[in-house]
Amino acid sequence: MALENTQNIVEIIQLALTPVFLLVAIGTMINVVTGRVARVIDRARWYENEISHHNLQLSSQNKKELSSLDKRLKMANWSISFLTTAAVIVCMDIILLMLSGLVSYNLETVLMVMFMLSISFITGGLVAFLMEVSVATATLKIPKNLQ
Repeated sequence: MALENTQNIVEIIQLALTPVFLLVAIGTMINVVTGRVARVIDRARWYENEISHHNLQLSSQNKKELSSLDKRLKMANWSISFLTTAAVIVCMDIILLMLSGLVSYNLETVLMVMFMLSISFITGGLVAFLMEVSVATATLKIPKNLQ
């Protein structure tokens, strides 16, 4: 009886490990997006410093870049929010997966719905990230004389 119980617990832990790898991937994506947020903030602070200390007059190009930075920051924030929500749902999925081995209730439908929900949030995070990168590359114009 104890060996059968131990075998069941080992199987549950093995099943729960698979979503943990998904958590690692989500964490890596969040790390990339937060790095991009840091660059946007650094650039915005540079403008703030130039305006306040050197009385920089903003040209239309500067205003366009500041507007782009604002859009990028919002999209990156959406991406982080989606990805963090996905990570929380995956954690809840892992908890339910482990509980399903301890209780006699059938949680398969709930587990599947939560997994699909987490994948939907990951998709939202990736779409927001794609939009942020698109805005960043659209505002970057390399002069012909540098090519």
